[in-house]
Amino acid sequence: MAPASPERIDVLKRRVRWLERYRRALSIVSAAAIWFVLSRELSAVFGGDWPGVLSSIAGAMFAIAAWWIVEAGFAWVMAFWETEHDRLSRDRGLPRAELLRK
Repeated sequence: MAPASPERIDVLKRRVRWLERYRRALSIVSAAAIWFVLSRELSAVFGGDWPGVLSSIAGAMFAIAAWWIVEAGFAWVMAFWETEHDRLSRDRGLPRAELLRK
């Protein structure tokens, strides 16, 4: 296996830095968008006899769950990219060491 190109290693490093910088903002914005859409949809589904506060609270519960799922997804992607970056930056093109017993 040939060593990775420095461009590919730099691309992974930039991706990890960008995602680390904007991860929190992206997850909060996505949770806010989900809350806005869900609170509107739930108030339409529940009808006029339900108070709007209840649909907002239910939308907030789903938005918090979505925020957590998005954060976990970003953490997984960052861990994958960091592991790949580490593997590629440490790869020197040497064969794997094997222990020989006599």
